[in-house]
Amino acid sequence: MITLDTHERMLFALLSAALNSKTPDEALFLSATADDWRRCCRLATRNGVLIMAWDAAKLLPAVLQPPMAVKVSWALAVEKYEKKYMSYCNAVCELSDFYEANGIRMVQMKGVGFSTCYPVPSHREGGDIDIYTYSADVATRSDDEANALANKLMQERGIEVDYDHSSKHTIFYYNGIPVENHRTFVDAGDYEIGPMVEEMLKELLLPQRVELLPGRYIYVPSPQFNTLFLAFHAAQHYGAGLALHHLCDWACHINKHGLHLPAELNDVHFVNGVKAFTHLCNNYLGSSIPVEGGEKLADRIMEDIIHPFSEMKRPSTFCGIVKYKLKEYSYIYPVRNYILHTPLWRNAEFWGNVFRPIGNKILSIWQS
Repeated sequence: MITLDTHERMLFALLSAALNSKTPDEALFLSATADDWRRCCRLATRNGVLIMAWDAAKLLPAVLQPPMAVKVSWALAVEKYEKKYMSYCNAVCELSDFYEANGIRMVQMKGVGFSTCYPVPSHREGGDIDIYTYSADVATRSDDEANALANKLMQERGIEVDYDHSSKHTIFYYNGIPVENHRTFVDAGDYEIGPMVEEMLKELLLPQRVELLPGRYIYVPSPQFNTLFLAFHAAQHYGAGLALHHLCDWACHINKHGLHLPAELNDVHFVNGVKAFTHLCNNYLGSSIPVEGGEKLADRIMEDIIHPFSEMKRPSTFCGIVKYKLKEYSYIYPVRNYILHTPLWRNAEFWGNVFRPIGNKILSIWQS
């Protein structure tokens, strides 16, 4: 395990307590300063777990709770997010009912659908709505036709649909909320194990009907689907945005359903990554899932989460930008390649992120 600063230990104590519906260890907060609390909140915000951490912070004795200024702003952030969560839930229910009436089955992946696994569903933070649409009756239309119809129906309602953002999904805004309508579950062509994972996910989808709001139901994927999908999604972010938010999802899932990867999934690197994620949940988030292997990778992942490369100061000169981007991607892509074998030569994200800032800098120099 890596060495953590005071504010980092505080945050993990809060998250572990919140995820397991317990009171946090008071000893960690006895000497906490106002600055420790502010740094704890900043780290929580950056990692998308500020709202959930509040559930444990408010259980501390009054003398150990954060300073009033921090506490008030934190409570206001929680109240604001709870309203946002309700708007997301209403949007998901409306979309689900609308599509069902048009012969389209909609499954809500991650997001508010997965929030039902959390002790306090409205405190799982999210930024968009991920849906997978397919045919409710293949005798009437195919899955591909249903997915295309789902986009067309939005356009008929005057909603603009972006078809060019990704080969995996379209994007539209429903009541101001970004919605990704998936054709596929993963970018299969970008990863060595991508095609195999995509086929497994199709087999494991097995939608289940859950009550999201009183009397309002949606479909969510099976636990078996989520085991593979959440792990693959987290692996995609490793080296380029993996956060405690993703680990909390994993902790909630394995706490409730255990760790059961498909037997045919025998990719050594990916399985090692899953073990590393599980170790991190055991070590920092209060899980207790037996697992062997992946310890060294777990430390590397945690170091990347706590001290990400993106925190480095970005230069403003042309030569500085070139050196920075080369250094950034000489670090990020070997790391990402470790779990998912990202082929560098066909990775559009790599080439775009390396050369776009350089091109923009050249353009600004030329224009000036």
